[in-house]
Order: sequence, then structure tokens, then C-alpha cells
Amino acid sequence: MPNLNSWNVPYSVIAFFEQSLSGHDKVLRVSRQEDILFHVQRASGDTLNVLLVNEYTIGLAALLRAKAEFPSAEFVVTGGGWNGYTPEAKDYGRKDNIGVFNNIEFLGALNWTDPKSYHRRDRDGNPVYAYKGP
Repeated sequence: MPNLNSWNVPYSVIAFFEQSLSGHDKVLRVSRQEDILFHVQRASGDTLNVLLVNEYTIGLAALLRAKAEFPSAEFVVTGGGWNGYTPEAKDYGRKDNIGVFNNIEFLGALNWTDPKSYHRRDRDGNPVYAYKGP
């Protein structure tokens, strides 16, 4: 089996995410560093540093590990719309100015002026998050 990055994110997940970013109308340029750290230049002129992981559930321990290993990451995104995060990880991210999203949410966040504040809404206008159990 080929060696993977230190987070064991498979190439298929990396390629899908990179392709999704490259095809997004708010993204001008995408580059990768250390295999899973993406630099996303948006049409608005800013550049977002995004760490891609492939955790079914991003918990606080994974978020703290990501912060320690990739201190420049402003966002931690878990590949796949079926993946998510714990409420504890999302709350920590909010307090520490780290956007915590799954792949689908992050693609939506790219449309917002302040992408870290993005959340989907249900039909009644209530926030919807990709929470998973601990």
C-alpha cells in the first residue's frame, strides 16, 4: 500500500476536493502544500489556508492536532458530505477563529464574505450543522 500523508487522507479525497475548488466560481487559484494544506485564492482577493482531513467525525482532539501540525490553517475541512464534527469541535473552532466544516459546507462558505461564519439553514431559517456524535 502506498504511503499516505500523516492524516491518511487518500488521493481520491484530495483530488475530489481540489477539483471542487478549482471549479468553484468564487475561486481564482488553488495550490497545495504538504499534500493536504490548500491555499485557496478567492475572487474577492483573499487567500484561505485550508487543511483537508478525512475524519468521519472531527472531535476536539483532532482539531487540536490539526492546529499543532498546521498552525497556518484557518479552516479544517473533512472530505465528504457524510462526514462532520462534534459540537465541541465546532464551538472551539469558533472561539479560536478556525472554520470547521465538511466538504459541502465549505463549498457554500466560499460564497460568503466571512466564510468562517457560514452555516446552512433549514426551511424555517434555523442553522443546520453537520454534527456527529462523539
